[in-house]
Amino acid sequence: MKMKMTLAVLLVMEICGLSSSLIKQHFFVKEKMTWDSANNYCKTYFHDLSTFTNENEEQRFLEDAAHQPSDAWVGLYTESGVWMWSGGENAIHINWDTSNKQPENDGCAFLHKGHKKLHDIDCDDKYSFFCMNISELVLVLRNETWEGALEYCRKQYNDLASLSSLNMMDSALGKSTQAETEYVWIGLRYLAGDWFWVNGDDLDNTAWSRNEQSQCPARDLRCGAQDKKTREWIHRNCEEKFNFFCSAQAVKVQEQQKQQENISQMPPTQ
Repeated sequence: MKMKMTLAVLLVMEICGLSSSLIKQHFFVKEKMTWDSANNYCKTYFHDLSTFTNENEEQRFLEDAAHQPSDAWVGLYTESGVWMWSGGENAIHINWDTSNKQPENDGCAFLHKGHKKLHDIDCDDKYSFFCMNISELVLVLRNETWEGALEYCRKQYNDLASLSSLNMMDSALGKSTQAETEYVWIGLRYLAGDWFWVNGDDLDNTAWSRNEQSQCPARDLRCGAQDKKTREWIHRNCEEKFNFFCSAQAVKVQEQQKQQENISQMPPTQ
């Protein structure tokens, strides 16, 4: 019965034309707080204190933490002698600084600014900290113009997706192969002499095909898309209709999937 229910949910998601991928983005907060205060701050203004429960997540976290100016709390603490992530999971993969005799199996964990290894210390000490947002990159399998995709994403999710980090780029590369169109719209637009992300992110990391970014595109080629085959960015006519990437808070996507699950469990109409 459970297998049938799961299959039904997957079928409903496929019919709705959605494919999603979890993204964690980490942010350094320079204000110094106790671990509990930092945890409350992150839950209020972000999603949670930063966690990285496997090697891939750790690598991506360290990319975001590359230029941290001081030691900083992460979402790792002890409960009854057991190390736990602030999301409630038991911590199995922990990259302790064993050269400094860590851990002592007590307190809370911070990331050392120099060694990029974890240390434990009393939770009442005050450090800067890392917060994270958890979002979903959603591939929408319906054909829309760039403006139509933007409107859909802002109505149903958050925005047309910004691939502003290596994390987001990697996720998009994996998902674009499932697209039903040759190109996939992303939240990249050319106006007033510059390309920009519509959600306001910095355009630091790019994946343009050769020499495309430096060219001033023709008036009918001022919307950005990802090429499904080459996985590079390309200028396209904004009126063309492609599949597209939306970005959304993970909670919102989970709520939508739960709604689809409820629909799948409804008895058929007579």
